[in-house]
Amino acid sequence: MGPKQAISTGIRKTFVFSGRASRSEFWWFAPIAIVLPISAALLFDWSILVNWGTSRLLVITAASLPLLSAMCRRLQDTGEDGHQALYPFATVFFVWLGYHVLLGFGLLIGGPILLFLLVIFLFVPVFLIAIVTSALVASNVIGLMLVASDPDKNRFGVPREEGFA
Repeated sequence: MGPKQAISTGIRKTFVFSGRASRSEFWWFAPIAIVLPISAALLFDWSILVNWGTSRLLVITAASLPLLSAMCRRLQDTGEDGHQALYPFATVFFVWLGYHVLLGFGLLIGGPILLFLLVIFLFVPVFLIAIVTSALVASNVIGLMLVASDPDKNRFGVPREEGFA
């Protein structure tokens, strides 16, 4: 599958999480799909890295759907469960959620001084652990997407008509 066909297929199948996607289909589409959430984040607000509001998270999530569905189909093409594509995204969500819970708790209980102490001694170490964990999980998922396609019919469907290396 060539780049034009892969990009059009990836965009057309944004909400399709079933079936299979060959390596060429995924890897031609992935760079475009990675740029979408980054562009949405930058266009929505430059302070996205500092201030993670709910609306910003929804915009980035919506822009990430094409990538997520392509990852899901690619994993299923190798015989793996497609839900593993969610693992790298889950870490980001839990860090966002933890930050908001911590912010609310700190302001509710003790004000800005307790909030500062909570952020320094609790959130920063958890955030660093989450970044390392996310990197390890993402590398594992990327490794699974580099595996050759299953040449036979698997539980997710029949393979595409291309060579299997």
